Parts: sequence; structure tokens; C-alpha cells
Amino acid sequence: MQIKISVIIPCYNSEKFITKTLQSVLSQTIYPDEIILIDDGSTDNTAKIIESIIIKHNHKTELSLIKSKQHGPGYARNIGIKNAKYEWIAFLDSDDYWEKNKIEIIYKYIKQNKNINFLCHNEYMLTLNGVKKVSNYSKFYKKDTSLFNQIYYKNYFSTSAVVCKRKLLLDNNLFNINLMSAQDYELWIRMSDKINLFFIPEVLGNYIERKGNITSGNLYNRMINEILIANMYKQKAGLKLFLLRLARIFSLYVYYYLRRLIS
Repeated sequence: MQIKISVIIPCYNSEKFITKTLQSVLSQTIYPDEIILIDDGSTDNTAKIIESIIIKHNHKTELSLIKSKQHGPGYARNIGIKNAKYEWIAFLDSDDYWEKNKIEIIYKYIKQNKNINFLCHNEYMLTLNGVKKVSNYSKFYKKDTSLFNQIYYKNYFSTSAVVCKRKLLLDNNLFNINLMSAQDYELWIRMSDKINLFFIPEVLGNYIERKGNITSGNLYNRMINEILIANMYKQKAGLKLFLLRLARIFSLYVYYYLRRLIS
């Protein structure tokens, strides 16, 4: 079975991170078949840095940069998906990075599980205070319980840890660009009934927590969008699960807000 993977990396003012992120893909034990970077209207040197890396490394795999006006990461990912050539899509945010054997491990599990269309692996999280811990996304997942119910209540997927079939994304109308944030979470919910899931037990990526992600403005916007998403699927979830979801949203954002005050 021939497996081909396109890597989608949206970028916005990522000059401080993009070299490390991209090098983590170019240093894989097995290269992906193409890497598409979408510059979402950066005002710094992100595009120039990417262009210089493309010149040096384009012989390793297909590397391309698409420039766009600023519309947000969901819009940028949609551009990448539409332009991708291959069956599988691997997402990577421009400030995260992968372990060097990620693509090799992905290939292995796709070959072993021919019916799957969506994979997610565990990640290291580097917190603001420098603590490195493992985020085990599959820890609470139950195979015999509705995936919709589970991820409606709690998001089990980190975007940079997701690899899925391009057709699955296209058939479900890609990311909702009308949401200001949590576009990835809403897409996972929307696709949940069509997802044939496989959780990879290995830790294959690194998520870096940054101060800009927990500012009061960002937290408020994320909270409002998660409430909107909860309401979008309220009828399918039922009143009890809807109320449980709201309670979880509020408790999480109180926790994040207190962390912001402490830090």
C-alpha cells in the first residue's frame, strides 16, 4: 500500500519559531511527500526565512510557500488542504515541532490499520515555567462510547498531533473560518461520526505553551467561541451533556485565568 503525506503548516509572524519547526520536519527519518507552508499575512520576516529554507532543502521533498492575506489559521489550513496533492494530511502549527521519527511511526500504523482515516499521537508539553510533561490524549478515550459525546465534552485532539485523510476533511467542508478561534475543535466535532480513529501511544510531538496564548483577550475569545460551538451542537448532545460542557468550559477558563494572574 502506497502512503503519501502532505504536511500543512500555517504561519503568522512566526520568525522566532518557524526555523525549528520546519527543521523538525526536514530532519525526519522518513521525509513526508510534500510540505506546504501558508503565510497568513505576516508582517515580520517569516516569509523570507521560509523562502531561504526552501532554497536550501527543496531537494529533500516538495516544499512550497503560499502567501495569503491575514484570515486566521483555519483559512490558511484550508488553503493548504485544497492545494495538497496527497491522500494524508499532517497538521503542524508554526511554533510546535515533531520528534524525528514521527512520519516513520505514522507510516507504520497506517499500514497496520487499513480502515483508519484519523490518527492522533501523544505530545510533550513545555509549560510557561519550563516544566516538560506528557499530554496523553488517549487516556480517557473509550472505544465503546460515542466519539461525538466524548470530544463534545473534552477535546482529545491536538492539531499538531493529528494526521487524517484529505478526503475526510474535504467531505466535511474543512475548517469553519467564521469562528474566531477553536476552529480545529469544531471540525473534530463535526467530523466525529465519520472518524475511524487510531490513537498512537508514542510521544511524537512537542507543544510549546506561550504567554501570548493565555492573555486575557485570547482566553475570553476562546471561551466565547467554545460556548458558541457547544450551542451549535446542543440539540445533538442533549441538555445534560450541553450543561456539563458549559460547566467544563467555565471551570477551565477560571483555571487559565488564575494561571495568567500568577505568571
